[in-house]
Amino acid sequence: MPDLHLARVAVRQAVAVDVSAELWSPPDGARTLGVGFWAAIDRAIVRETPPGRVTTVLNCGDAAGLVLAAFAERLRRVHFTGRASAAAKLAAIAEAHGAVIHPGPPPDLDLRDRLDPAASCRVALKAIPGPDGRDAKTAR
Repeated sequence: MPDLHLARVAVRQAVAVDVSAELWSPPDGARTLGVGFWAAIDRAIVRETPPGRVTTVLNCGDAAGLVLAAFAERLRRVHFTGRASAAAKLAAIAEAHGAVIHPGPPPDLDLRDRLDPAASCRVALKAIPGPDGRDAKTAR
C-alpha cells in the first residue's frame, strides 16, 4: 500500500462492508519508502476514517533502527523480521511507546499493480466475516 490513493481505496471498500482495514507498507517499506512518508499516510488515513476502522503496519524488515524511527514518528504498529534478541528488546521499547511489533505475516492483497484496486478489494473482502459473523458481502 505505497500511496495515499490506494490506502483510501482500501479503507473505503472495508468501511462499505462494515469491516476494519489493516494497511501494510510494502515489504521493507520503512527502508524503501521512508518512515516519514509512511507516517504521513498513516496520519492522513486515520484522520479521514471513523475511529477504530483502520490500522496501519510499517514493515521495517530487519532494521531495528527503522523500528525506533517509526516509534519516534508515533507509529503504533510495525513489523520486524530481525534477530529474536533484537525483537525482544524492541518489543519492550514498543510497549513503553504504546506500540506493538506486529507478528505478521503481511496480507496477500497487494493493490499496487491492480487495474481496478477497488474491485480487487471487494473480491478479497467477500471472504472476511463481518462484525456479526456474516460474510462481509452481506453485512451492512
